[in-house]
Amino acid sequence: MASKGGAAPSTYTPAPTPTNKAQRPPFFTDSDVDWTRSDGRGFHQCRSAFFRTGAVNSAAGSAYAEFGNTKVIVSVFGPRESKKAMMYSDKGRLNCNVSYTTFATTVHGQGSDNKEFSTMLHKALEGAVMLETFPKTTVDVFALVLESGGSDLPVVISCASLALADAGIMMYDLVAGVSVVRFMYRLEVS
Repeated sequence: MASKGGAAPSTYTPAPTPTNKAQRPPFFTDSDVDWTRSDGRGFHQCRSAFFRTGAVNSAAGSAYAEFGNTKVIVSVFGPRESKKAMMYSDKGRLNCNVSYTTFATTVHGQGSDNKEFSTMLHKALEGAVMLETFPKTTVDVFALVLESGGSDLPVVISCASLALADAGIMMYDLVAGVSVVRFMYRLEVS
């Protein structure tokens, strides 16, 4: 059956559900949303996204991601024999490390954020990776933030999930990271 008025759109953009304006006043006025962000996006626009697997040839799996101005590359090595092979474990180990290039941000050095991000990446991935499928072995995930444009952790998590899939690591499903801002109160402009 031929479509009327041209070709169907190739992408899906969800529309917000209508609300009864009598019940709830608008959160933002037209003047509140008539501005652009520092990266040029409008108030309701998402960042552009680009993902690619197989970015590092020497790794078992790898992925590269750009989300707005944030650029991340993740390499996965393993599964390989665990250095702690003396202790038998019927589950594999997952090691995660997140680091930044010296030019990624204005703040330099291995800060507490890197260690915290490494822990958060591990927590995000450990539930998705089937650790019981590779006993006495270790999978290492190394994430490098090449450029920080804000909301780094969701990009690292999504990119690491793709890198694990590229390495052929058994997973229950892919992991997607997201960042959301919620305004609690109406903006007052005086």
